[in-house]
Amino acid sequence: NNLSLFLERVFPILAATVIFSARGARRVLYALALVVVGAALFLTYSKGSLLLAVPAELVFLALMRGGKLAWMAVGSGLTALAMALLPLIHTERFRNTFSLQPGSTAFTRVKLWQSAWQMFKEHPLTGLGPDNFLYLYRTRYILPEAWAEPDLSHPHNILLDFGTRLGIGGVFVLLWLQGQFWAGAFKKYFRTTDKQIKVLLLGLMGSMITFLLHGLVDNAFFLVDLAYVFFLTYGIVEILKSKDARL
Repeated sequence: NNLSLFLERVFPILAATVIFSARGARRVLYALALVVVGAALFLTYSKGSLLLAVPAELVFLALMRGGKLAWMAVGSGLTALAMALLPLIHTERFRNTFSLQPGSTAFTRVKLWQSAWQMFKEHPLTGLGPDNFLYLYRTRYILPEAWAEPDLSHPHNILLDFGTRLGIGGVFVLLWLQGQFWAGAFKKYFRTTDKQIKVLLLGLMGSMITFLLHGLVDNAFFLVDLAYVFFLTYGIVEILKSKDARL
């Protein structure tokens, strides 16, 4: 699961370079890397990645770039993904993806979110502290209907994760970081005339889209590799905001 979360953050950067960069050796190398990363991501069979993150990344790239070529490239990618997923539709892992029947993943997630919300309401200022979710969830807050999965270490939702770990202050920090990132990324994207910077910004914004959307249903930040990718993405945008930034 951690592998899929990492790969899906890299995928839009590669995709943006392959679709929108000028022809050349760099584009070829990125295309090869995209094939390898895409195949590895598919083989993780991560529902959040394949059904939510990757389609959202590709649509975002097309919306931002516009034009017939962008939509043709993105449409081809989405079609290929849909065809690859067809054999998996009737497997146990994917068949009950949107079912709310007791015992399904979606049902357990809803119960988990209810428990996490209760945690947050009882500890709104300080939260539970880092890495304390597991111990209080399985001993005090787990609902009877979710008994089958007591050993969950996070609430599978980015807002609830920040809230239960750090309290309301943590949620405000998350929102502030997002505001800074998107304001800086959009401003630089629409002002720069450097095509390479534009393409890189597209990929970084696509990566952040993944952080937010997949973060609604899974872990997003509180693992060393995920936090590293988040701040690397954030830091690169901060560097690119410099007037004299060059690639």
